[in-house]
Amino acid sequence: MMQFGPLPLDGAPRIAVPFRDGNSATSIAGAVRLGMDIAELRIDQFADRETRHVLAEIEKFRAVPVLATIRSAAEGGAWADGDDARLALYRAVLPHVAAVDVELSSAPILPQVIAEAHALGKPVVVSFHDFARTPPRDTLDGIARDARCAGADIVKIAAMCAAPDDVRALASFTIEHAREGVVVIGMGAGGVATRVLFPALGSLFTFAAYGEGTAPGQLQLAEMAAIFKQLHFK
Repeated sequence: MMQFGPLPLDGAPRIAVPFRDGNSATSIAGAVRLGMDIAELRIDQFADRETRHVLAEIEKFRAVPVLATIRSAAEGGAWADGDDARLALYRAVLPHVAAVDVELSSAPILPQVIAEAHALGKPVVVSFHDFARTPPRDTLDGIARDARCAGADIVKIAAMCAAPDDVRALASFTIEHAREGVVVIGMGAGGVATRVLFPALGSLFTFAAYGEGTAPGQLQLAEMAAIFKQLHFK
């Protein structure tokens, strides 16, 4: 069984919930009660990205494993302030979170983020997003290979699904690469099944919304947790 430090990735299907800033202790506790296993803090979408504020938000989640994401605008995020500032923010949050997510396409900062995370014993999710289509299988395999070569502990693929063949391509990719540590998500209405069922194929966790979602096709946490219970995932 792969080990990822404080991330609860022991083979059981897990639910990650994205958060912006401005959270209350009550809302965080409510998400935990509903079945949240991991809190993904979408720092790129924070209203205030000053370091002191970001660290204060992270502190609110001290009882929950935190995945810190500062998503680039090029891959659907809200970060457009330059690489130097983003790297500095990753460095500031790394000691205080369980893991970080950085895009494979973020070449100017990717090696530094991975090296500094690993120096602290923190796993890195190296991610790829395609909001237009699902790439062919050979392209997906190449993305996984490149992410591993860069030092990824977990490879995340999120791709838009327009047809059943897209779901099948992502499913076969998940099964083939599951032992290496992957998170695979099909976005859009055509990909909703992937969010529910791919954990059974080996995808380490899925994402559910608690309020406003951060990607097309996200189910609400209460709905996802109920489905997981019906499927005996939890």
